[in-house]
Parts: sequence; structure tokens; C-alpha cells
Amino acid sequence: MPQFPLTGGCLCSAVRYEATGGYDGCAHCHCRMCQQASGAPVVPWFTIKGDHFHIVKGALKFRKSSEHAERGFCGDCGTQIVFRYFKDGRQSVDVTAASLDDPDAVEPTFQIYVGSRIGWMHGFDNGLPVGKGTFED
Repeated sequence: MPQFPLTGGCLCSAVRYEATGGYDGCAHCHCRMCQQASGAPVVPWFTIKGDHFHIVKGALKFRKSSEHAERGFCGDCGTQIVFRYFKDGRQSVDVTAASLDDPDAVEPTFQIYVGSRIGWMHGFDNGLPVGKGTFED
């Protein structure tokens, strides 16, 4: 379990956030949307439940990335910070683990959307179990 509060922000420091609790795990996501949005083969996300995530400086710009969700990022430098489901009424937010001031504060314990894993990423999983995603790959 991470030590709270967790703090982080974007590359240019225009956006800063704090997570005060409600931790619900961390996963490596291999979906195509994350790959395209980040330019990386995998994105580690940690989930914060309820009202425990707060922007403390600046503001996120949001883009609907599918019929299910939107992604929040810094409008100045483009750093992706959050992924929020809006279709199913969830009260949680997924936050990019690498945007933390201390990315070692959370550690992925499972992986999702492995059906979209890029072929040359073989052996990457570190033995992590496969969890279930919410939308189709």
C-alpha cells in the first residue's frame, strides 16, 4: 500500500495533483489507445477511488478517447495524467504512475489488455497476472 499523499504532475509543472487515499491498485495497460496516446508500448496506471484525487495547480484539458472514457492531460506540454470512465458512472480515476514525483511509490501488480501487447514486448510481463479490462481491446 502506498504512503499518502501521493503527488505528481506534468513535465512542465503547469499541472500538479495530489492523491490522498482510496488506492485501488496499479496495472500495466497494453491497449492500443494507451499506446497511441502515450507513444509508449505500455502505460502503468494506478487507480484512486472516489474523491481522493485533486488537481492542486493548473487545470487538465480533456479529450474523449472512446465512447467509454476521456483522457486528461496538460494543455501546455501534453503530459497524459488521468483516464476517467464516464459512461458507467464510476467514481474513480486512473492516474499515470510515471507522472508521480516518486514513481516507485506504486508498483504494478497485474496487467491488462495483453491481447494488444506489441510483439517485441515479449518477456515484459515480469510474471504479472492478467487482470480483466473494462472495454474490448
